[in-house]
Amino acid sequence: MKRILRRILFIGAALVLALDAWLYLPGFLSGPQELTGETEVHFIDVGQGDSILLLSGGQAVLVDAGTAESGDTIVRYLEELGVQELYAVVATHPHADHIGGMARVIEAFPIGHFLMGRETANTATYGSMLDALEARGLRPTVPQRGDILPFDSGASLTFLGPDDDVSDSDLNNRSLVTLFQAGGRSVLLMGDAEAAAERSLLNHYPLLSCEILKVGHHGANTSSSEEFLCAVRPSTAVISCGVNNDYGHPSPQTLENLSLAGVGDVRITAESGTVVLPLDPLPSSKENAA
Repeated sequence: MKRILRRILFIGAALVLALDAWLYLPGFLSGPQELTGETEVHFIDVGQGDSILLLSGGQAVLVDAGTAESGDTIVRYLEELGVQELYAVVATHPHADHIGGMARVIEAFPIGHFLMGRETANTATYGSMLDALEARGLRPTVPQRGDILPFDSGASLTFLGPDDDVSDSDLNNRSLVTLFQAGGRSVLLMGDAEAAAERSLLNHYPLLSCEILKVGHHGANTSSSEEFLCAVRPSTAVISCGVNNDYGHPSPQTLENLSLAGVGDVRITAESGTVVLPLDPLPSSKENAA
């Protein structure tokens, strides 16, 4: 216990230094990679957890790292794709099904930027992540609402939440919510954000919309309200959850809300495994680029 608390204090000091800084991070990694230059989103099948890989222009960003049991799976998956280094890693919140494999990822790849929320957890899983960061000499950054992580390709990852109007009594609602945009396409990653965080997002971004939605909290009935889904209007939704999980995810209510909101394409990793969605630029974006 004392060891974990010491690590929390170590990282906590670094986080305080980053709280007031505006995050606009230039390209960190250089040199040739064996990775595709295409823009894709990979919702990696990690069972009852989350791990999303964003690829664009040869740069790779990992959002969450599933459970401790899935750490090797994630590393192997990235290596098979040709990922040699990670431009950035995002830990949406300190629950074990989102950061469980993070220590393994940190050990396996050089990382340019590590981004995480200000919330902490007095758990062995969180302590292992802090140990791995310290061993690598990585100082995490706490992104603020509106901060942008730019890709060299012109793609971007914008941090939309959480805002201070979301209570810190529930770590799910304090998830980092991000919007990945590339070539006129958009992917909204909700972490485990629930109804309170959804209301906050709509208050701050009343015109928020997306083409692809990573459904919050593995499809639990505490997330993905009909109001929120009708507002952001995704055409595709991805739910990351485990086969025959103990939580009944995805909830029948969530699936009904998706249907009522007109989401015609719902992908569930428990049924289809890893979901890979290419983000080819829209025709207008290609013309503008030319």
